[in-house]
Amino acid sequence: MLKILGAPHSRAFRVIWLANELGIPYEHIPVTFSVPNAQCKEPWYLALNPNGLVPAIDDGGFVMWETAAINLYLAETYKNSLYPSTPQSRGRMLQWTFFATTEVEPTLITLFRNRIFFPPDQRNETLAFRQNKPYARSWLSLRINSPRPRGDTWNMADFMVACVLYVLTRLKLDLTSYQKLDAWLVASLNRPTVQVARKLRE
Repeated sequence: MLKILGAPHSRAFRVIWLANELGIPYEHIPVTFSVPNAQCKEPWYLALNPNGLVPAIDDGGFVMWETAAINLYLAETYKNSLYPSTPQSRGRMLQWTFFATTEVEPTLITLFRNRIFFPPDQRNETLAFRQNKPYARSWLSLRINSPRPRGDTWNMADFMVACVLYVLTRLKLDLTSYQKLDAWLVASLNRPTVQVARKLRE
């Protein structure tokens, strides 16, 4: 059985969500990452992921770490209707995966750290404000303001971006000016598989 190691409020949430989407039976093994009791720094976990970060998986003896790579591996190994069926659609999936992880997520991390994670006296609102604008502009111009191809359905490209944007539920940014983005994100995060994964975070 697939084992998913990581705290459910970490990026392990993304792997748990996808396992639910793909219908993969799994065992979730909570692994803390906050000091001073970070289990991800203990020798047994470092043997799985020498970076000492979460999540990691053990899929029948095959061990992986790095969230996006894990999810792309699972999607290809346990294919279902979400997985792209042509080289072109797989290319689109990779395009949005790299865009989300390299262009969008660093901005969201800066926003999250300076508005929620850091203690109030360590937050830099000026830095957070500067990060907010390029994030919204790049995302809206590249996807939400362009209509989907006719007949296109929610798929792995959507998942790979939506799981990164999940942090917006914590940031509570005002998206009313971006109706297409807001509607797409609400629909993505209201999927039943998300609700199952959310229960582990509670």
